[in-house]
Amino acid sequence: MTTRATMVERLLEASGPTRTVVLEAHCEENDPEAKIRAIFGANSYIPTDDAFLFRVFVNDGELWIDQLGGRFWSIHTSMPMRKVSPFLHEKVERRRDLDWMWLPSGHLENVWPGAISNRVRTKFHGRDFLTDDDPAQDLTINLSGRGAERLLRHISHNENYRSAVSFDSVQVTISNPDLGRVNEGVDRMGRFAASGDLEYHFQFVDTVVQRYHGFVKLCEKRSLDWESVGQEGGSRFNGSPIAIRFSRRIPNLEDFVASLFASRQPFRLWGIPEVSGDLARVEAVDLHVGHTLRLEIGPQWMRVYLDKGTCGNTIARLVSNLQHRFDSRLQFIDPEIQSALEVRDPENVASESFTPGR
Repeated sequence: MTTRATMVERLLEASGPTRTVVLEAHCEENDPEAKIRAIFGANSYIPTDDAFLFRVFVNDGELWIDQLGGRFWSIHTSMPMRKVSPFLHEKVERRRDLDWMWLPSGHLENVWPGAISNRVRTKFHGRDFLTDDDPAQDLTINLSGRGAERLLRHISHNENYRSAVSFDSVQVTISNPDLGRVNEGVDRMGRFAASGDLEYHFQFVDTVVQRYHGFVKLCEKRSLDWESVGQEGGSRFNGSPIAIRFSRRIPNLEDFVASLFASRQPFRLWGIPEVSGDLARVEAVDLHVGHTLRLEIGPQWMRVYLDKGTCGNTIARLVSNLQHRFDSRLQFIDPEIQSALEVRDPENVASESFTPGR
């Protein structure tokens, strides 16, 4: 019999840390096992006695695919990440129904209440969106030691760098009298590495995923749709644009939209922008999931219109990558979405009014 207990035993047998990668998988209309078979091949996996757990074999080891999270799959292994990442990258990039979990900077900065940080990494590459004379066009900082994020926050207060400090990965130690102690490392693409109590690790991953899922669902709730009302054929409009305010001005709007909608990694957006003065409009296609979306972009703001059924992960990917390539201090105008972006209680978010283009 192969169960979750078997998976834990196999992971504990390995001498190194346990790695977990979380992927977003759209398989609402498919049998979960059929999706596993389509992605990994009929001869590369076996089901287990747990209906939500599958064992996938690769050249140098095995992956345990846990579908208990529904839309978000947790893939556990003892294999080194340098072997796991290329394998999964090939699967994700050739399919429209798979995507990474694009954690915003705030989800890493506040990854766990009371956690002690051992290592913090920030990585900013703004060459596609910023001018050559920008002091923080490229900025990478690696800090280690107890409370490393405090020094990073100090750097972020410098006027030259405050829009370029975005959390790329963190390593923390967490402990609980009942669950034990675990050292966790996680990066913004949902890749975890843990040493310590595995059950605590699984809870850590689940907490991060559920928080991210809440952010994605909030974005999807703003999607635009016409709802039929009454028996006489009336309808009601639902939804609203998702508005983003930047802390810095876009230096060249035409260059900005040309880079953003060039079909390249990591944004994966294609479109032909129409620029008129200080306003750009574009009907774009998310090449990863095939959905369309409309955007309006001004000198210091962006509005995104999602049609009903569009994946909220599109917004997460857009925002996470803008934080690492243009403005780490961007904000949603909607206070509820902003609180989910920063991981803080909605009542602590100041209510702000904003009119794009003002």
